[in-house]
Order: sequence, then structure tokens, then C-alpha cells
Amino acid sequence: MPAARGRLWWGLAAAAALVAAACSSSTGPQPQLANPQQLSANLQTVSGVVTSPTFNSFGALRTASGSPVAAPMAAGALLGAAAIAPPATSTQPYAGAPARLQALRLAAASLGSGIIVASVIPPSQLGTTYIWDVTTHAYIAQSGGPANGVRVILYAVNGSDQVIEPTTAIGYVDLLDESTTSTNTLHVLVYGGTPATPGTKYADYKVSGTVTGSPATAFSASATGFVTDGTHTLTFNGTFSATQLTTTSPSVQIAVTWTLDNPAVSVTLSETVAASGTNNLTLTIHLAETYGGETVALDGTIAIVVSPQSVTANLTVSVNNQTFATIQGTANATSNGIQIVHADGSALSSAELAALSTAFNLPDALEKAIADLFHPCERFMGA
Repeated sequence: MPAARGRLWWGLAAAAALVAAACSSSTGPQPQLANPQQLSANLQTVSGVVTSPTFNSFGALRTASGSPVAAPMAAGALLGAAAIAPPATSTQPYAGAPARLQALRLAAASLGSGIIVASVIPPSQLGTTYIWDVTTHAYIAQSGGPANGVRVILYAVNGSDQVIEPTTAIGYVDLLDESTTSTNTLHVLVYGGTPATPGTKYADYKVSGTVTGSPATAFSASATGFVTDGTHTLTFNGTFSATQLTTTSPSVQIAVTWTLDNPAVSVTLSETVAASGTNNLTLTIHLAETYGGETVALDGTIAIVVSPQSVTANLTVSVNNQTFATIQGTANATSNGIQIVHADGSALSSAELAALSTAFNLPDALEKAIADLFHPCERFMGA
């Protein structure tokens, strides 16, 4: 699976492939992956469900001119959480973690400012539908949307996420405000087809968030629902919390379960992101994939130095609770000392390496997906 290896930090997999086979120091049998190719395929399917043209158009709403999702509005906090980005888009694993943590702090601070009260979407926008105008090359609002939300027509986009003109409508999204005085809740529904004749429902999920303190010292959120590419359905249930937001050492906790219907795969992720000052982050990770009676787990820590940038991995891979391999070492801009070897020190096969390369990427990829689901983006709140 060369594509997955190519996304690793400065060629992690390529370097690991050069690790010479070492003599085993153990007389016990080396645990084996039942089917490393299937593991690779499963993890890629989980991370690639949201890559349909409809989802590409949905993600493009973040930057489209005139889009209600892209508009900087103080009361639109969770509109920024509506977009679902494909989890496999990260090109340098864990490089975005510091920026995402900082974005969360800014967003939660704005949420805690008292601006939002029992609403996510400004009352003036309720009942509107946004369509693309080829004269202004931007979205414009008109009447006819849901009474408690906003509707946006989705159009085919090019590789730069720009609406193609003449336009081709390929679906629509309803952003429904279901907030109360204590919780901000956005219900997201993404469809193919047209409002008059809905097609495939590509997503149905709710994001809810609460804030403690003003300025905000803590933020918590939950999301439940599903996404699909029309062939595979990925159901998810997760929680997200952040504490110590007003300090230089904030902490973020993630717990989420992703369940794929075909093949029947379950992926659980528990992750803590802890900052020590402004230049260092430590990610503590537990990732487990269960398929066909086999559970492959990734546990340990990844330490990130923001500047000069480096990543230090100290991870153990287990198969059905038996140590299978280790991922250890430090990579920076000039060298890669991260190595992947079996528990007995021997080299991995190319298929095993591809599978573990994908597993190494997946926590960061899923954390990015969770960030898109949970994090209110500061620019949508006027921060």
C-alpha cells in the first residue's frame, strides 16, 4: 500500500523497510497478523468513507464565497463543526495537532463569551436556502429553507474545491438548529438529489457542545450519527473534551467508536493531547481495530516539538493482546530515526509494514476528522 506509506512523516515506512532483520532474542513464537492486506484495506475503508463527490462539495462550503458555513458570524459557532473532511487528508501525521489545539482554545473562548444563547444559527438566517449565483460567483440566500435551519445546495467542484460553472447540483445539506439554553446542538443532514426528490442520505449526525466559564476554561462535546459513501456506512459515537484552556498547558481528551458495516469492522480511539508550554505536545493513544475475531491495537505516546519540528514515537502494536511490533524513534526535518520492527527485533514483511504504516497514520487522521466534527472554528464566531 504505497499511498499510505507515502503519507508517513518524512518517509517513515521507507526507512522502516530498510531496518535489517535482527536475530530473535526470544524462543517463543512471534505473533502474526492474520491478514495484513485485509487490515490495510479495512483501515483505509474506514478513513475513506467520506470521499464521494457529494462530500467533496460539502467540504468545499468552508471556503466557498457567500457560504453560510464560511461566513464569519458570532452566533454561528457550530456551523464550523458541520463539515466532514476525509480522515485520510493529512499529509504529515501529527503536524496539525498544535494548530488544532490552538484553534480549539480560541473557539471555546469565543463560545464562553456569552454571545451564543439557545441558538447556533442566527435567527435572520433561519428558513433560508443558499444557491450558487453564476453572476456573482458566490452563494446567495433566498427563501424556502427549513424553518429551524439553513439549506445549502451542493454543486460539483473541481480539484481546488471551487464550484464548477456552469453549475451541476449534486445534493444539498440541511443544517438544523436544535439548541437549548444549556447546549448548542447542530443537526447535519447531507443528501444527494434535490430537496424535491431527495437521493441518498450521505450523513445524519448531531454535534452538541457546552462550555464552562467565561472566559472558557473547559469545553465538552458529543457527536452521534453516521456517514456513508453509498456503499459503506460508518456509524460513530464520540465524546470530546478540553480543559485548562486559559493556560499554556491545555489538555484534550477524545473517545470515539467507528463501526463500519461492510466489512464488519470496529475501530475505537482514545486519545489525550497534553501541552507542556507552547512548544511541546504529547499524544497518548489507544487505537484498536477488530475484524473477524482479531483485534490489532496501537498503544503508546507520540511527542511533538513544534519548533524545530520533530516527532518522537514510542508505540507498541499488539495482536489479540500479544505484542507484535514496536514503532520507536525520532524524526525531524533532516533525519528519520523511527523504526518499525517485530517484537523479536526482526524486520516486517512489506504487507505487514503497509498495514502498520496505515495504523500509524490513522489516529492522527481520525483526530482530524473528529476536529472537523467537534471543533467550533474561531473564524465562524468572530474570534
